[in-house]
Amino acid sequence: MQRNALQTVIAPVTSVALVTAFSISTAVGANSEGAYDDKRSAEEYWADFKQDSEQNWENTQDAFRDGWIESKLETALVLNEHLNPFEIDISVDDAKATLAGEVSSDIDKELAENVAMGIEGIDAVENKLSVKADLDKSKGEESGRNFSQYMEDISTTAAIKTELLASSNINGMSIDVDTYKDEVTLSGEVETEAQRKLAEAIVSKRDGVAKVVNNLKVAS
Repeated sequence: MQRNALQTVIAPVTSVALVTAFSISTAVGANSEGAYDDKRSAEEYWADFKQDSEQNWENTQDAFRDGWIESKLETALVLNEHLNPFEIDISVDDAKATLAGEVSSDIDKELAENVAMGIEGIDAVENKLSVKADLDKSKGEESGRNFSQYMEDISTTAAIKTELLASSNINGMSIDVDTYKDEVTLSGEVETEAQRKLAEAIVSKRDGVAKVVNNLKVAS
């Protein structure tokens, strides 16, 4: 994949995702039978997406793992007033989204699943959310991170994923990125120690990143 092409697609991910995710997040309810009748399948969505963006993905998994769909899902959860996104972990693999973490009720668990199913490009959801009745649903603060900071962290994560995917010397799809304020954590697996150091160097040079926690493991 070419770096410029990836940047064109992913760099504005937060602003684009805000628009698309807002309609999904506000429209989807806990009981939404028939709500997805007009939604394109993952195959149809990416066929249209590749044509419109003039991208030549080798397969749909490459596209899903570049962070685009994951960022749209994360934004949709953030924008839903009934859910606390700070307690929900997400991952997207091909056309399947996995939700993990905690919510305060069975209704919120089902709501989060419905929000994920409302995202074009996702055809299945594995819901591993656990219910914790005394969970604080407030979005105001999470260990000192407010809503504005959370959105900024999403943008930073997407930008870093773009750079990692753009590097021909690293398999960026095998690297997970998590941003908390000015600290970025890398996890996953790379093939060599040189790739491990290169990934850290790519993140370290970004403006606003003060610390990189490199938890990448070298494949044995």
